[in-house]
Amino acid sequence: MEKISVVIIDDHPVIRHGLTSVLQKQPDMAVVGESDTASAALPVIKEFSPDVAILDITMDGISGIDLIPYIRSASEETAIIIYSMHQNNDLIFRAFNAGAKGYVLKADEVSVLIAAVRETVQGRKFLSPSLPQSIIEQLGSGEYDRGVLSTLSPREYEIANLLAQGMIPDEIGETLFISPKTVRVHRTNIMHKLNCSRGNELLLLLRDYFPH
Repeated sequence: MEKISVVIIDDHPVIRHGLTSVLQKQPDMAVVGESDTASAALPVIKEFSPDVAILDITMDGISGIDLIPYIRSASEETAIIIYSMHQNNDLIFRAFNAGAKGYVLKADEVSVLIAAVRETVQGRKFLSPSLPQSIIEQLGSGEYDRGVLSTLSPREYEIANLLAQGMIPDEIGETLFISPKTVRVHRTNIMHKLNCSRGNELLLLLRDYFPH
């Protein structure tokens, strides 16, 4: 029987090693690669084209959610599971909008993640049973309340996440391979959309929405 190939992307080595140990014991699974950053993840995805990628949300540089479109572009058939400690509605909805197939909480039993791997590889969505029933119902219906950040474009959301980490335009430009001038234009647009008149006001607002 061909095993389900899995790549684990998480910046905590203890979690990566623990998940690898557990998944490798499953008769139908094989961990073929791992990464501790989003930027290092893509070469691994391209090399192995895994059946499943398990992503943390909060990592240095771009978040796991921002990484989803890049993974889908590199390996369209890879099913993506977000594995996070966060239950923020906006994060969950954005993950599925970006193309995630599963969302599992780190507080769940590891058997939940194992079940998610088996379900998502079959093309089915999987939600942690620990999530509030209201979120599960909204995701199931495809209709849900969008957060304050829903007005941001995918690129603006990406930049907002990096701003929340305290990165300056030069650092963001280097991370996203765009010019600092372009970053500043996006930052101005973000401030306008979120009704912020000062940089400090924007930073405080974003830190409420981006967990780090």
